[in-house]
Amino acid sequence: MFISLPKEARETAILSVRATSLIGILSLWNVAEMPYFIPFTLIYMLGFLLDIKKTYPVRRFLLNTLGVLLTIYFLSELSLEEPLKPFAHVVLLLMAIKSLEDKKPRDLYQILLLSLFALSISTVYNLSLSFLFIFLLHSVLGVIALFFINLYREADHLELTKELSKKYLIVGLIFSLLVFLLTLPFFFFLPRTQAPLFDLLSRGSGLKTGLTDSVSLGKVGEIQEDNTVVMRVYGLPAGIKEPYWRAMVFGTYINHMWLKVKEDNHILPQGRGDITYTVVLEPTFENIIPALDYPYSVLGVEGLRAEAYMTTGNVLRLSKEINRTVRLTLSSSRQLYMEEDPEEYLQVPKNISPSLKMLAEKLSSGAKDEEEKLRRVISHFSQGYAYTLKLERYEGDPIDYFLFVSKKGNCEYYATATALLLRLMGVPARVVGGYKGALWNAYGGYHIVTNSMAHVWVEAYIKGRWVRVDTTPPYLSPSLKNISSLALVRDAILSFWHSYVVGYSSEKQIRLFKNISGGIKREFSIDNLKRRLTQLSLLILSLTGLYLIYLQTKRLVKNPENLFMRTREVLFREGLIKDKRAFPEEVIEACKGTAYYEYVKFIAQLYQKSKYSPYRLYPDELEEGYRAFNKLKELLRSDRRYARG
Repeated sequence: MFISLPKEARETAILSVRATSLIGILSLWNVAEMPYFIPFTLIYMLGFLLDIKKTYPVRRFLLNTLGVLLTIYFLSELSLEEPLKPFAHVVLLLMAIKSLEDKKPRDLYQILLLSLFALSISTVYNLSLSFLFIFLLHSVLGVIALFFINLYREADHLELTKELSKKYLIVGLIFSLLVFLLTLPFFFFLPRTQAPLFDLLSRGSGLKTGLTDSVSLGKVGEIQEDNTVVMRVYGLPAGIKEPYWRAMVFGTYINHMWLKVKEDNHILPQGRGDITYTVVLEPTFENIIPALDYPYSVLGVEGLRAEAYMTTGNVLRLSKEINRTVRLTLSSSRQLYMEEDPEEYLQVPKNISPSLKMLAEKLSSGAKDEEEKLRRVISHFSQGYAYTLKLERYEGDPIDYFLFVSKKGNCEYYATATALLLRLMGVPARVVGGYKGALWNAYGGYHIVTNSMAHVWVEAYIKGRWVRVDTTPPYLSPSLKNISSLALVRDAILSFWHSYVVGYSSEKQIRLFKNISGGIKREFSIDNLKRRLTQLSLLILSLTGLYLIYLQTKRLVKNPENLFMRTREVLFREGLIKDKRAFPEEVIEACKGTAYYEYVKFIAQLYQKSKYSPYRLYPDELEEGYRAFNKLKELLRSDRRYARG
């Protein structure tokens, strides 16, 4: 039974457009300002009720006038800070207005186009994996909606059935899938730029890393409660133990605070260090590159047009702030590349605590050299001290309270006390900030470094070289213990998304082209062509042999078809039938009046029963057929001998 198309097609078209455009509106959730997003979305939803009741009380002229005025107002807010946000408001406004109008096919096309504009604006602000699913869903529904709008336009010529609607849905899905598959080559091969099109939109609050120009006592302890991912590291062995990620060096201690050393730019050394690995840094809006152990060189920067350099303290920097996900290929060595003057790291505050001085004199008394002094400092902190993030309230010098009262603290307290004691003992020392540790993600094959791994330690100048000293007791943040396997799976998926989709840069594209070009040259070399020809010949021979074995095996299987074919071949060789492919009736007819007739007839009829009727042969019938075939062969051999005699 056919349904009235003008009514049914219109409702179907409106419903499909509504579903598609609603996705476009929701994609602007984090883009548009809430005072505009919420009322415009509610007005759009009001249009649903008007479509159901088929009443449109507001005249189109008034709606269009209001739309023009508000559009002018929103566009007047254009600025370099947020160039697309006013356009997001305009799109929401126009979709809300179109929602209140009576909808002709032209209006539905316009709503669909506006939803596409909304999604396009949202892509500038959203690069997450979840946005991919939103985009694909919008694409599929959009294609289906276009089909139904066209049906609506042809209302006078077509009739709509449930079957036809189902076919349109299937065709829409298939078409969407084909479009997606055909766009993959464009993704890989269309030229792309180093930076995004709207580079000025890459601003934001950034990642809170805790790496600042100064370290106040207790500051790193705050950040150690945060599991935000700082970076992902690829290319290191899974079993690497307690890696230190060097990021910043502090040299001056004033008012219970460490100040960063003055950083002078230095050219990176040529070549690479002892270990090479890849780091994917999250946006920090700083230019700091945390690197393993002692950084040596930066071999590649992807995702940001910037130059890398080394600065005072043997740490790496970029010439621009990291305002998007950046992929770096780094190398590190087992010792510092830069050797600064150690005399700069002997400063102690003038108002240093007398108790601290006395402890330094006690520990250094009778020590033979700097190594002995260092061992005594390390031994001092291994007895009676504990790690804690919950610092007690105190009055006076925090280091005095830590050393002589509580004997509990976090890494800043241990590093500060260690560095000051060494300096008072005449050993140059400095505080290094960065991260310690890495969480292995077996689902993605890489390491994760989080804020909770933020750490400071000490470097002491012993016998002409800087030696890492970490007197902080081993500690694992409770927040790290709460990371589940599901969270690691999710991070592995996100890592894949950012590495191979969002992070598919011009460098990777060029590398792909070079690999393809090199592969083609290798494939078409003379030696390789000879090898391929040999391999192809062996493959053809193998397949031919397997096919012949298959045919022979199939021929040996006992069934009515093989029985009849073998009977027909025997009769053909004996000259009883002229056609090797004769039908059963022709074979029976050819044997009439001969001694073979009954045997041939029985075999042929067995074949006809199994081939052309639902009758199922029993095993004993098939065995009887093969006995008839053997008797037929015996009879033929006997006649042949008689004819020769």
